[in-house]
Amino acid sequence: MPKRNFARSFVRQFSIAIAALLAIQTIATADPAYAADPVERSHIRTWLSGESGPLVVLIPGMSTPAEVWRETVEAMEPDHRLLVVEVRGFNGERNTANEQAGVIDGIIDDLASDLDARHLTADAMVGHSFGGALALKFALTHPDQAKQLMVIDALPFLGLEFGPEATIESVTPRAERIRTTMAAQADAMRAAGKTGVKSAPANGMSIDPANATRITNWSMRSEPLATAQAVYELLTTDLREQIAEIKIPVTVLYAAGEDAEKAAQKFTASYAPLANARIVPVENSAHFIMLDRPDVFRAELMSLLPKPE
Repeated sequence: MPKRNFARSFVRQFSIAIAALLAIQTIATADPAYAADPVERSHIRTWLSGESGPLVVLIPGMSTPAEVWRETVEAMEPDHRLLVVEVRGFNGERNTANEQAGVIDGIIDDLASDLDARHLTADAMVGHSFGGALALKFALTHPDQAKQLMVIDALPFLGLEFGPEATIESVTPRAERIRTTMAAQADAMRAAGKTGVKSAPANGMSIDPANATRITNWSMRSEPLATAQAVYELLTTDLREQIAEIKIPVTVLYAAGEDAEKAAQKFTASYAPLANARIVPVENSAHFIMLDRPDVFRAELMSLLPKPE
């Protein structure tokens, strides 16, 4: 069983990038995630794959590009439509709207506009980590545009990782320090991101060294100012009470880790206000469940969708 330390999972990704400054190796630049031209908006870009079947919206986590969903798209594209979201800046792009306040609301508004423009409603909206928080808020603000949610290893208030009594008020100073630190390290992090690392050990993100390396390099390439603002807004967003208003079904996958009982208590308590939530532990996985356990992830997702005609 892999060691499970969910605490600071989101925040740790920027720490990985800073630490990687000490272990830089040259690597090849990754290919673009998808061949089709994306639709670009102020805060996001999206790709639509597949010609027919249920529509799945895929939202990546903190500092993670659309590339994270490549295997999912390849597996499901023959009989599903997949709308892949990328947060601008998380692929290294600079000077985007996500370097300013309003990242979370901007992403949600852009995604709603994108679905409207395409005349689409999501049969399922899937969000990992930061993307899970975005999916929860999307369901609150645009309840008619998604039929159900899948949240992957995300809590409705990340601040609880600093202690069970955490509040927005108590977490805000820490969030501000994180944002300030990342801004101060931005030039060094960008330089490291241009080369990346050749290998990385398991780091709480994945139990597989190859995937841990991919994740580390994604984090290093993400624009630090965009990540800093997104981390700040995530840490200072508390949806615990609001999620009671979500009416559509919600499935929550979480990495059970070494202390499965503690993880179960944390997720069960955090989602207690959401009466229609189904909480599913996933063993032998770290934070990126869709990479560590694609079998479980896809089986759970497929069980939520109508059968393609």
